[in-house]
Amino acid sequence: MPGGKADLLGKSKKYLLILAVLAFGAIKVFGMPWSADMFQQPSIHPYEMPLLFPSKSVPTDGTREPGDREKIEVITQNPVKPTEASLNRGDKVFATYCVPCHGVGGKGDGPVIKRGFYPVDLTAPGTQGRADGYIYAYVRHGGKVMMPSYRESISSDEAWDVVNFVRKLQGKLDTTNTTEEKAN
Repeated sequence: MPGGKADLLGKSKKYLLILAVLAFGAIKVFGMPWSADMFQQPSIHPYEMPLLFPSKSVPTDGTREPGDREKIEVITQNPVKPTEASLNRGDKVFATYCVPCHGVGGKGDGPVIKRGFYPVDLTAPGTQGRADGYIYAYVRHGGKVMMPSYRESISSDEAWDVVNFVRKLQGKLDTTNTTEEKAN
């Protein structure tokens, strides 16, 4: 038997060396900076205001905001007429984004109250007395305390549709004259 034990000992050293190189390589790969990129990334933390858009950037929905929040909040008349189509769109958006907190009837009785959050009753006299722009600003920019901003999820027109729908929930909207205007 040529080599015998010496040959077997040489092969085991060779395998141990390969195993050590692979183990060291694996440690180096998982210890590199890219292994934690998803954990250590720029993000918006809870209750932190989102970053402002860069100047001269174009909104994703192709529309322009009428200005800063203070200017929007004083708009008294919704520019979107409360047509059947507007109310249906507002109902759909409300069901998607608003019902979890404000509930189906807008009374602030959505499922989140089980977690200790108490949203505003949208049918309360205090909310009914607010301007249309104030409700719009809350939808687009979020609340000053807890409500998140839906600016990235709800377009400007959809937010005005939600305002129409909220006014309908409040009973402040005459739903008898909400038919679509006929095109010429």
